[in-house]
Amino acid sequence: MRNDNHSLYRMLEDGYFGIGGFIDGEYLTKHPRESDEKYAMRRHLAYYLNYLAPCVNAHVSPIFKTLAQRDWKGPGASIWESFSKDTDFLGTQIQALMKKAAISAKLNGISYIVMDRAEGLDEDMRVSDLEENRRNLPYAYVVDINAVEEVTLDPFGRILKFVFLEPEAGNEHVFAKRTMTADGWEYISSKGRKSGTWNLGCVPVIPLAAKAHKTHNPFPPSEFLSILKTNVAIYNMTSWLSDILVNQTFSILTFPSAEPENIDIGTDNALAYPPESSHEPSFIAPPDGPATILANQIALLQQEIYRMAVVVNVTGSSKLQSGMAKAWDYEATNQILSDFADQVEAAEMKLAKLFERWTGVALEYTVNYPNDFKISEVEQELLNAETAKGLSFGDDFNVEVFKRVLTAYLPELTSDSFDKLVESYRQQQAEEKLDIIHEGMNNGEEGSEGAAPNNQTPGE
Repeated sequence: MRNDNHSLYRMLEDGYFGIGGFIDGEYLTKHPRESDEKYAMRRHLAYYLNYLAPCVNAHVSPIFKTLAQRDWKGPGASIWESFSKDTDFLGTQIQALMKKAAISAKLNGISYIVMDRAEGLDEDMRVSDLEENRRNLPYAYVVDINAVEEVTLDPFGRILKFVFLEPEAGNEHVFAKRTMTADGWEYISSKGRKSGTWNLGCVPVIPLAAKAHKTHNPFPPSEFLSILKTNVAIYNMTSWLSDILVNQTFSILTFPSAEPENIDIGTDNALAYPPESSHEPSFIAPPDGPATILANQIALLQQEIYRMAVVVNVTGSSKLQSGMAKAWDYEATNQILSDFADQVEAAEMKLAKLFERWTGVALEYTVNYPNDFKISEVEQELLNAETAKGLSFGDDFNVEVFKRVLTAYLPELTSDSFDKLVESYRQQQAEEKLDIIHEGMNNGEEGSEGAAPNNQTPGE
């Protein structure tokens, strides 16, 4: 299926970043009787109130507020660790890569993560060669959805062909076309055509959808499209409101005169009038009805945006609600975040499997993203952890409890610091076991010294 949504994706990107038509006024609607000069001035004075970005971020940021719990082992553990710390040769860690993909997926409806490898490398490299040079390992990046030209799926929804544009090396304004299939790749640029093969058995592209959708639609609609359109409406209304404020806000001075003439009146001078005059000067002002209607409509649309995004209590709505209503809102938000966290988790697992195919080295990988986003107190989390540890379910269970404590109490920990603390806790567990064994042995020796010989009775 070809990508026919380029203009829509561009508008979503413009709305999220506040660029493009929201900077130059392209998304402002011109009045039928509005002159070109006045329309140009209105475009110049327009400003954009960005509600789209906070709503999208509210669906993504809580998932990545704390580090996902990742564990890997097997022959490919060391090379995966190298990859996870630098997924794209630019220092992007796996957590940052997945967050970038998640934001793109939520905004556009879907995102695609490509995993590729430098040309000319031997597919059957030894683990030592892979460990020696990071450049021998695959790299991964998120493809701009607007750069995707075509995606072909099989009857089961698996990708058969993936075609996208990418900037040519040395000239970011010229784009080349790259095609990926299960058998190999093709690269067409202004300098010619190149191609190659691989034995992956699949197209090295991982889709991340914002939510469950029809399997055979590689370009599902964005769930934030209605919010974008509403934000465009607010953008136009604020422009109309500004136009009213600029042209009609200031009152006009009137006074009786048989011969009307132009006079300059301001805050730095005064107007004298005869004391016997029955009509003193006064001000008249345009009606505030149109401006009030626009202001009320903007406020109403703002509330509708928060309602559609299911983030009423996240983004600062001033609407008063009962405790039960707030509970339902939090529950709905929690479910949306939890479902999307599962999507991100599944995509990362597929990325690890694809890495295993690229390197040919076995890798046992698990990742767990947070799935409970209810507001909780750290003190309560610590009490729960203490209770759980008292159940005596074993060292492995206690390690998982310790990880949960770290996630709740120290959410800003880096992955390296997190792993070091977990390893330190494992060592502490081992030392405690040894202390118990030594203590038992010492107690046994003391008991044997105080015991009577077998052939003697106590007191002999």
